[in-house]
Amino acid sequence: MIPYSYALKEMRRRKHRTIVNVIGFIIVVATLVTLVSTARAWDTSTSQPLKQIGTDLILIYSAPVVPSGTGCFIANHLFSFPFEQSSMTEIQQVEGIKNAVPILMHRMGAVVFVGFDPEEKETNAILPNNIVEGRYLTSEDTNAAIVDYEYAKLNNLTIGSPINYIKGKFQIVGLANIDAANILKSHIYVNLPAGQNALPENNTGLVNVALISVYDPRDVPKVSQELIDKWAGATPIAATDLAASTSNVLKINEQTAWNISIIVAVVTVLFTIRTQVSTVSERTHEIGILKAIGWSKSNIVNQIFIESAIQTGVGGLIGCIIGVGLTWYLLGSMSGVTIADPLILAAGFLLALISGIVASAYPAWKAAKLSPTEALRAI
Repeated sequence: MIPYSYALKEMRRRKHRTIVNVIGFIIVVATLVTLVSTARAWDTSTSQPLKQIGTDLILIYSAPVVPSGTGCFIANHLFSFPFEQSSMTEIQQVEGIKNAVPILMHRMGAVVFVGFDPEEKETNAILPNNIVEGRYLTSEDTNAAIVDYEYAKLNNLTIGSPINYIKGKFQIVGLANIDAANILKSHIYVNLPAGQNALPENNTGLVNVALISVYDPRDVPKVSQELIDKWAGATPIAATDLAASTSNVLKINEQTAWNISIIVAVVTVLFTIRTQVSTVSERTHEIGILKAIGWSKSNIVNQIFIESAIQTGVGGLIGCIIGVGLTWYLLGSMSGVTIADPLILAAGFLLALISGIVASAYPAWKAAKLSPTEALRAI
């Protein structure tokens, strides 16, 4: 068996080529870890706000639909104009849509007020599992309200406390804990008809948000385009649209991340093959001497592979560390995401290992086929 000390000695003798090869493997692993981790985190962070309310799309109107309607603040500083609640039936009939839920959302000063249909318990601005004290609303509640727990605590409100909003007078029947990531996080939630009657103008039969769930999330772009084609002024907002306006994270999907990483690996392999072949050429006389003193072809091949494995291991390890650091830097502002998945680190190291094996295969074969006579003649 060929000692590793001999491989280390040879790499020290050719420091420049060794460093170049190691840097190549570092780039391969760091690229994969950074891009794939960022892509997965992007998917997680973009889908989280809508998944919390069982939604794939939020539909608003960015142009007036009802002449007398006024803009109603909803999310991300976007204003939505009211439209007829009866339009929900037509929206529901769009191919690919599983459910469409009406919401009336209004902001006055610092208070966000929502009218919703409590019968919808899978897709909605607030769901039964959000209730931490008291109860959820029913369709019969006309003067009952659910209040955000933090808002209630700040204003010394409890179950049974009265609360007013413009023309509406309500009594608190439930307190809810709404995650800050919820894109429709509000302060006061009431039954939809009660919410319509509480606003300044006559909003009977009007809503300004449609929460849409689809059968297949992959159909979101197609459904969005059909909604735009059918209703002028309609603005479907998907998870990625929401995140793009609130995050500075690189937008890249996981498939693209893998493709880029593999391309980088291929380029590295080609470059490493070139440097390894050059190394074999420089060591022609040395290989001849080793064969002359009894080294077999397998010994020569093993020696080349051992050197490549050491370079790959060092490059892969450093690449993982750099990849984690870059991922942490890119995702530092995003909560609820995994910075470094062990499986991604393992995949990165494995890709470097495969690249090293492939890169050393031809140089090893070239070295092994040298005859001692020809090799010694090169001295």
